[in-house]
Amino acid sequence: MHSRPENSAHHPEPSIISRAEHSISRSSIDSDALKVLYRLHRHGHIAYLVGGGVRDLLLGKKPKDFDISTSAHPHEIKKIFGNCRLIGRRFRLAHIYFRGGKIIEVSTFRTISEFNGEDGPVTSDNTFGTPWEDAFRRDFTVNALFYNISDFTVIDYVHGLRDLENGVVRCIGVPEVRFREDPIRMLRGVRFAALLDFDLDPESKRYILKNSGDIWEGATPRILEEIIRMIGRGTAARAFHHLHEIGLLSSLFPEIDQHVRMQGTGPYDEILSRLDQRFHSGEALDPWLTLACLFYPYFHFIFGPSSGDDLAKLARDAISPVCQRIQVPKRMQDIIRQVLAAQIRLFGLHGQRFKPRTILRKAYFRDAFTLFEILGSLTPEGRKLIGDWEKLQGPSPSPKPARKRPRRRRKRGPRPPGNAPVR
Repeated sequence: MHSRPENSAHHPEPSIISRAEHSISRSSIDSDALKVLYRLHRHGHIAYLVGGGVRDLLLGKKPKDFDISTSAHPHEIKKIFGNCRLIGRRFRLAHIYFRGGKIIEVSTFRTISEFNGEDGPVTSDNTFGTPWEDAFRRDFTVNALFYNISDFTVIDYVHGLRDLENGVVRCIGVPEVRFREDPIRMLRGVRFAALLDFDLDPESKRYILKNSGDIWEGATPRILEEIIRMIGRGTAARAFHHLHEIGLLSSLFPEIDQHVRMQGTGPYDEILSRLDQRFHSGEALDPWLTLACLFYPYFHFIFGPSSGDDLAKLARDAISPVCQRIQVPKRMQDIIRQVLAAQIRLFGLHGQRFKPRTILRKAYFRDAFTLFEILGSLTPEGRKLIGDWEKLQGPSPSPKPARKRPRRRRKRGPRPPGNAPVR
């Protein structure tokens, strides 16, 4: 059943998909998110589940987040929810807190940005709007679907359902305008394409291929954040291919791109696929590990099986330009440098001059061995080396039993003088 919402004369007509025509069940929605939706609705406000939560539910996946958009303004949300805290300057958001540290994020419908395609990135985005404006200001069609708690329908202003069915990540509006508005959307497009195993739409691909260097118009910390998210969430191998295909790899990591042009993507496919396997097995991946896996084939290509004494310097020379370009924090750089340098010794267990047990005492050994397990698992020889190193380490120490807390003695008052009785 398709119907037209109120005030349709003033905005595009959406497709409204009735409960019988879509697969979203309230039993799949977080119970606290439902509480927020219902309470906003009872107070007379429009309340929609939005974004990736709707997308994932329609794909039969478990959403990571359940974000909500509403017609209620931030101060109204705060009045409705005693467990609410307002955050943000550029745009006020409401965080509603629940037990266990859970946060449900609620935003007020925003208007289409004031960016006109000529003057650069958005600098002000603090204007409230209508649902259709909120949909059109989002980045990609598959992220702009709404689930309406009042009648359990799905609302689609931007043909997001069509793109969801066809496996396409498509910009809302003209890619040139949307990517100039926020260049980081180029990386977000890659991340969503890798996450969903979709394709980027052809128009977006053409624009990025021609203008990939514009990525540096975005904030560098956000670039690093997107890189870590796309590599560390079980989609590293697919994301790497997308980056290479549309030219972003050459803009972000020209050294790695040059290596790929000479040697192919094989080494990256193998290592990043093993990294993805660890994520899907339930392991939480540290950011330093995701970057170390990305950098290792290039590092190994430059220095090979070097046995030089200053291994840390070799690693630092290899990764410093890359890390400085994307502003990797110094502490993380130090870990990456140490674990990359350690691989030369870990792979050379049976043929080097150093005493193997020396490296076991290093503070970075556990991190280095984590990377070594990924790299060594690619070959029979490597798997044997992993076993040999595990024997050298010996059995993992059993956890110490918890110490019993000593009983606290009750404090007594001052002793009475002489033979006076103690009362």
